[in-house]
Amino acid sequence: MIKAEILAIGDELCYGRVYDTNSFWLADQVTRLGVIVQRITCIRDDPNEICTVLRDMLNRRPCFIFITGGLGPTEDDKTIEALAKFAGRRVVVDENILTKGRKLSSSQLLPSHFKMSSTVEGAECLPNPLGWSPLTILRMRETTIFTIPGPPKELQSCFNTHIIKEIGKITHNYSFAKRLMTTMYESEMAPLISQILKAFPGVYIKPLISEYTLKYRMGVEIIVFDNDQKSCQRKYKEVLKMLKDLVKQKGKILD
Repeated sequence: MIKAEILAIGDELCYGRVYDTNSFWLADQVTRLGVIVQRITCIRDDPNEICTVLRDMLNRRPCFIFITGGLGPTEDDKTIEALAKFAGRRVVVDENILTKGRKLSSSQLLPSHFKMSSTVEGAECLPNPLGWSPLTILRMRETTIFTIPGPPKELQSCFNTHIIKEIGKITHNYSFAKRLMTTMYESEMAPLISQILKAFPGVYIKPLISEYTLKYRMGVEIIVFDNDQKSCQRKYKEVLKMLKDLVKQKGKILD
């Protein structure tokens, strides 16, 4: 099992003023690549707390840690500072990032521009396709740590441009997910799910009672994992057929 953890950093997240959409988007994307997210953690912009959480994460030995937020130009953006402290390395300015960023700015370089061009000594630093702050990739023990800009469009662009390739080097695994609706109750569905899971290793099925509508009693999330997309879709069709047959035997509907 390829395991990962996500760390979202930002006072604004902990104040409840901004939704942590990045963590849920990342969890969905890495799951599609066959990675299992073990934990999602949200903390404030506190360097000591960041180091403490990273130490705990690293001790659990995930294959990947995804850090989002805290890479901007303001005083409370302290993620790179904390990561450097945690790794026992210096904070350095990446000249390539600074040169790229200079093209984005119509004014002279300011201290904030140097801050946004910072990375950790010895880490891999890759350009942000949509912004200034780069993607920093730091490998520690068995774990690859990705430090990603927080603005959602920048995060998604960094993921699609750089991170997918890095994950693919290790996982060689994929997933396929789909959500259906059923007229069954959760208690009725539970024994059917048990039969499916015994018949198909590498499958996750979750009843979603929050998906209640006038016609349907709940949703059913199905995720299958396999070595490539075609295998995932083939396995999904087999799972769906068996589950529909079981639901039909109970006189219910699964759409």
